[in-house]
Amino acid sequence: MNRPFRFGVNLTVPAPAEEWRAKCRRAEELGYDVILVPDHLGMTAPFPALVAAAEATERPRLGTFVLNAGFWNPALLAREVATTDALTGGRLELGLGTGYVRAEHDAAGLPFGAPGERVDRLRRTVEELGRLLDSPTTCPGRSSGPGSRC
Repeated sequence: MNRPFRFGVNLTVPAPAEEWRAKCRRAEELGYDVILVPDHLGMTAPFPALVAAAEATERPRLGTFVLNAGFWNPALLAREVATTDALTGGRLELGLGTGYVRAEHDAAGLPFGAPGERVDRLRRTVEELGRLLDSPTTCPGRSSGPGSRC
């Protein structure tokens, strides 16, 4: 499948609301195609930051770069994804990974696990998200038909 080349910006520094929105507007003015927010403790929480980015912009896609699957319960993550996608006008792009910073897991009181365990958790999270995001319970009012998701 051919996809066009895109430029993204990864916003990592927390900022007050108006400064955050100004950064997002500037990224759009500069022509960035995607505004991304990482999932690390001590940084901006991804989903509220992406909703604020959507309020400040019109064109860029908005994404997670990259959510740590070990931080998230799949059912709660599906709710965050569905709500954020709706509040951003369908511009959400979801990135998921295994997590690689043991100190963050320790600080959050979450098990880190061996590499194979983290990959298995990521696989299970992706499978569960697919199931949940196709569910009318998780995505009320979503359109039906091939490829429809909230």
